Amino acid sequence: MTFINGTARILIVYLICMFAGQAIAVGIGLLIDPYSKTAALATFIPLYYAMYWVAWRVALFIADRSPDATSVAARGEGGPGARAATWLLAPAVLALDLAD
Repeated sequence: MTFINGTARILIVYLICMFAGQAIAVGIGLLIDPYSKTAALATFIPLYYAMYWVAWRVALFIADRSPDATSVAARGEGGPGARAATWLLAPAVLALDLAD
């Protein structure tokens, strides 16, 4: 018996990854700050926003253990285009799943 369904597990892993990623982005910005405040800000801002994308992909990789995803991968159905579409549309699919 599981207490957390797949959607909640993905969101929890996403929040953990976001926290760790944003801490890394802040740390890198603070390391560069003594040398140049402009360079620190120019480094921090792209890292900050990139962490949203990276954390989502890591969360899906770690926590998405749905039988549909594993069975499709095991059978080899769908090519690289189908896999890319799944990764790109994953936030929209999650939002629709939560709306139900």
